[in-house]
Amino acid sequence: MASSIVEEEEVAAEVEAVQAVYGDDCVFVEAVIGLRAGSQYPKEPPHIDLIDSKGLDEQRQKELMTCIQDKARELSSYLMLVALCEVTIALLIQHNF
Repeated sequence: MASSIVEEEEVAAEVEAVQAVYGDDCVFVEAVIGLRAGSQYPKEPPHIDLIDSKGLDEQRQKELMTCIQDKARELSSYLMLVALCEVTIALLIQHNF
């Protein structure tokens, strides 16, 4: 438990340092998505919700959800939960630069 607090403090200090150097040119984003697979999954794609986000304006939130939903349609009838998480992570990484 103590090590996770130390790690959080180290991450916070690193973020603060990056923001001090790069100012407004530095934007950090994060998102929490919910994937709910029903009884017909994978024949029917999971329901996808954007539960929470930081650093994403409304337009970028819509873009994120559209990309995830497009990937779900592309993978229709296949197991896709891991792929949807990977797409989400890749998109968030792009928005962090």
